[in-house]
Amino acid sequence: MSPRRNPWVVLGKITLVAITTAAAVGAWIWMRGRRDVRPPAERYAVAEVKRADLYPSLSASGRVESSVRTVVECELENVAIGVMGQPLYAGGSSVLLTIVPEGSAVKKGDVLATLDSSEYDELLRQQQMTVERSRADMRTAELNMEVAELAVLEFRDGSMTEARNDFQRSISMAEADMFRVNERLDWSRRMWKKGYVPKGQVISEEFNQAKAEFSLSQERAAYDLFTHWMAPSALRKLQVQASIERNTVAYQRSRLARNLDRLHKLERLVAACTIRAPHDGYVIYANDQRRGIVIESGMFVRQKQDLMYLPDLNRMEVVTALHESLVKTVGKGMHAKVFVEGFPGRQLEGRVTDVAALPTADWRSDVRYFDGKVRLDHPPANLRPGMTAQVVIDLGERSDVLTVPALAVTREEGREYCYVVHDEGLERRQVKLGEGTSDLLEISEGLREGESVVVNPDPSEVADDMIEASPAACEGTLAATGGSPAADAPSDPGPSSKSSEDGHDASGRAVVLSN
Repeated sequence: MSPRRNPWVVLGKITLVAITTAAAVGAWIWMRGRRDVRPPAERYAVAEVKRADLYPSLSASGRVESSVRTVVECELENVAIGVMGQPLYAGGSSVLLTIVPEGSAVKKGDVLATLDSSEYDELLRQQQMTVERSRADMRTAELNMEVAELAVLEFRDGSMTEARNDFQRSISMAEADMFRVNERLDWSRRMWKKGYVPKGQVISEEFNQAKAEFSLSQERAAYDLFTHWMAPSALRKLQVQASIERNTVAYQRSRLARNLDRLHKLERLVAACTIRAPHDGYVIYANDQRRGIVIESGMFVRQKQDLMYLPDLNRMEVVTALHESLVKTVGKGMHAKVFVEGFPGRQLEGRVTDVAALPTADWRSDVRYFDGKVRLDHPPANLRPGMTAQVVIDLGERSDVLTVPALAVTREEGREYCYVVHDEGLERRQVKLGEGTSDLLEISEGLREGESVVVNPDPSEVADDMIEASPAACEGTLAATGGSPAADAPSDPGPSSKSSEDGHDASGRAVVLSN
C-alpha cells in the first residue's frame, strides 16, 4: 500500500508554478512596452544609394622573377654503344653530387654543380679503344688499296706491255722463218727441175714450209687471244680488286668518323657532368613547388631537367596567379602597382605584359590559376628573384554608377541582398553586383538612387522590422536601374557565383581590391 501524499506539499508546488508563469508573462509585457519605437533610419546605421566613379582593382600575390634568364639544365643524354658485340648504356640521368648555394654570385666559367659521371667515364674508355681499332682497320685498308692500285699499274704498264712485245717478237721470228723456208723451197724446186737435187729434198722443204706456216698462225692466234681476252680480263680483275679496296677504305673512313663522333659526344657528356656558369650572374634554384621538385645534393636529375637560373637583374617582372574567374578581367597593358615585402612602404610601377592561355597544372587542387606577368618599369637595385610581392592591377574606371558601401551587401542562401530602409520598416531586396572597390560596390540591378540601406545588418536584429515589398516598388526599382523582373530568379550556379577569399563576387566580377 503506497504512502499517502501530503496535500500541503502539492499545493505549494502548484503555487510556485503559477507565480513563475505570471512573472514570465509580466516580464514579456514589460519588454514589449520598452521596445524602441524610433523609425528604422534612426535605429540603424544607414547609407544612401548614390552615384559615384569607381576605380576597381584586382589584388593577387606573386613572386619576383627575371623576364630574361639563362636556364642551366642537365645536358646528359641517353647513349648506347656496342663493344665486341655487347651493348653498353648510359640512361641520360645521374645523381647531383654538389651544387653551389642558392643566391651565390658567380662568374663565367665557375663550377655551379657536379653530376656523377661514372657511367659516362666507362663508356668513354671503351669508345677510345674502339676508335683505336678503327684507326688500325683504316690503315690496313689504305695499305691494301695501295697494293691493289700498284698491281693495276704493274700489269697495265709493265707485264701486259712486255707480254705484248714478246708476242710481237715471236711473230716476227715466225715470219722470218717462213720467209727463209719459202726461199729454200723455191730454190729446191728450181734445182729439182734442173736435176741437181732429188725429189725428196723438195718434199722436205715443203714440209718445213707447212711447219713454219703453222707456227706463224699459232703465234698470231696467241697474240690475238692475249690482246682481246686475256689481258683485258686480267686488267679488269685487278681494277675490281682495287675498287673493292677503295670501297673498304671509304667504309673504314666512315666507321672511324662515326666512332670519333661518338667519342667526342661522350667527351662532351663527361664534361657536361661538371656544370659551369655560361656568364656572370646570380644563382636561383629551379624549384617547382607545384610539382614537388626541390633542387638539392643527392637527388636524381634527368635529361633536360632545369637545375638553376641565372637571371638578368636589370629586367625584372612579377609572376602572379590569377583565379580562373578573374582572368577574363585582366588584359595586356593594364597598369599595376607592386608591393614587395623586401621593400616595405615602397610602391613599384609596372604593366601587365602577358596572361597565360592555359592554367598551371596542380594535381592537389581542382581550382585553376593562370599566370599573369607584370613587367616592372624601374626595378630597384637590390630586387632579387623569388621575393614575395603583392600585385594590384587597375581594371579601369567605372563612371557614374550606383554604389553602396561594401558592408551594406549581405550574402544569404547564395544570393546578394540589401536591407532597404522605409518609414514603416526594412525591406530585404535582392541586388545584382557589378564592379567594386574595397569600400564601394556597384549595384547594377535592385536599388534606386536616393534609397537608404542598412550598413552591416544583423539578421537577428532586423527580423522584427521586416516588411513585405510591394510589387509596384519592385517594378519601379527595376525600371530605375534598367533591370528586368528576373531579380527573384536563382543566381548563376557556376564558379562565378561563389564568394570566397580569392577575390570574386557572386556575379563573377573582380572585387579583390587594394586598400
